[in-house]
Amino acid sequence: MLQKLRLAVVGLGRVSKSHLPAVRELADIMDLAALVTRDEGKLRQEANQWEGVKTYTSYDDAISDPDIDAFLLLLPHDMHAEYSIKALQAGKHVLVEKPMAMNVQEAKEMVEAAKANNVTLMIGQSRRFYKPVMESIRQVREKAIGDLININALLLAHMDKPAADWWKDESKIGGFIIPLWGSHILDYIQWAYGRAPQSVYAQGHSNNPNWTGEDEVAISLNFGEGRMANVLMSFNAGSRPTDEAGLTGQRIWSTQNSIYDRYLIGSNGLLHLKDEYELRLNGELLEACESTFSNFRWQLEEFADAIREEREPLASGREMIQVMKIMDGCFESMRTGQVVQL
Repeated sequence: MLQKLRLAVVGLGRVSKSHLPAVRELADIMDLAALVTRDEGKLRQEANQWEGVKTYTSYDDAISDPDIDAFLLLLPHDMHAEYSIKALQAGKHVLVEKPMAMNVQEAKEMVEAAKANNVTLMIGQSRRFYKPVMESIRQVREKAIGDLININALLLAHMDKPAADWWKDESKIGGFIIPLWGSHILDYIQWAYGRAPQSVYAQGHSNNPNWTGEDEVAISLNFGEGRMANVLMSFNAGSRPTDEAGLTGQRIWSTQNSIYDRYLIGSNGLLHLKDEYELRLNGELLEACESTFSNFRWQLEEFADAIREEREPLASGREMIQVMKIMDGCFESMRTGQVVQL
């Protein structure tokens, strides 16, 4: 049985600043074995913060290292499948940032590689790992609101400039607001229902010349038997100019600078998730956590525990194939203007 996970982190961009502190917090169950990036400056700077960490500018060299058990992949979306499959085929466990891949075909190939090599594949659906979010799922399963019949999700945020250069390129990001934030919302909706939707209808438009992908989206999901879900997302909910980073305030991902709500309507009650930090049942506060809650630590701990216990993790690759099907369906519906059967 694996005692202490030897982890390599690949990619030292913006999102690594959320993941690396979680690695340090979990020093009792894992070691940071290696850092991998082509940027030698970033590599040296980050390596100086860790004791005994290996450094690689070559990914192929890293996956050949027998002292690495698992990879945490923090890469542009169009690299997720290729880099995951290489590691999985080398017998390494993989936690890859969301969205899982660029399309469902890539996602299936990733799952097949994990299965063939008897290793764990987990997707970084980090917004699952908050106490109010987990509690909302438990309440649904226990039918605290009766039978779930509708979910309405609303995101209103403002972004003027992309936080990373590769976000500008639709061929690298696979869209815009759908992979960046919709991947979280669509994952939550399917998780809450516990089954896949039957069809999807989506409208999407790009209004900002600073990127090519969609920044206004409306999505309607049909789960059959009178069950549905609706998603409205905007990255234009604010006025220009913004700060130098192109964001309203410091980050768009916080309740201070966005409106992010999910309403779960049941046959006998209502659950309201305000961001990930507050859950109310029929208006009464049920669960809350601080905005500084380390969901990335909880996510990484789940990854390590699943490997050690030889079980499927939450947000496994197999589970996320269906989210990729929904996302593919959204883009097909946007292209054709038709309802897409899933």
